Amino acid sequence: MDLARPASRSRALAPVRTGLQIRKGLDRLPDLYRLARELCPDEFIAEETRELQPLYGHVPLGVVDTMRAELAELLELPPAIFSRDRFSIHGCGPVGLHDDFFRFPYVYFAIVVVHSGELGLVGAEGSAMPHPPGEIVLLDPRGKHALVPVGLTAEEHPYESSHAPVHDPARQFMFLDFDVRRPDLRAWFRRAG
Repeated sequence: MDLARPASRSRALAPVRTGLQIRKGLDRLPDLYRLARELCPDEFIAEETRELQPLYGHVPLGVVDTMRAELAELLELPPAIFSRDRFSIHGCGPVGLHDDFFRFPYVYFAIVVVHSGELGLVGAEGSAMPHPPGEIVLLDPRGKHALVPVGLTAEEHPYESSHAPVHDPARQFMFLDFDVRRPDLRAWFRRAG
């Protein structure tokens, strides 16, 4: 990757696979996913991302703080940009191409994959690839993105108008997120371009 080359707008908006993976707490992720399936069995929805509220009581603040520190270290950023107040837990099924500009105009998402099943994040171009647990992905909510079966492009994904719960683990995606102010992560998107 040529880090001196300016990013094109379309590339900068695609999900950024950092090539990094958390190590501290990685062994907790399978248990957290199992707990999500137990406590939130109908919250993995096709074409929607849901916040998994019942899980917050099962994730100690020490775990969140450890993750904040590790994200800061791995991404070479100040720990303060990963605020506890901007931490959240989400689940979904496959999701067609969309953006989240109106809901999240001032942040980027720093995502830690908990479970990806057979789904992968993709932009308007390219095919979805699998995500290992603990992978760190940066996402620009202003850019078009989708969560589709591995090997498919966003265009090839058939929109699921039912918006029904998805119970097949292969079609479930779960992640931890820190919303980060745009200026604090902008350099990562420039480098990825």
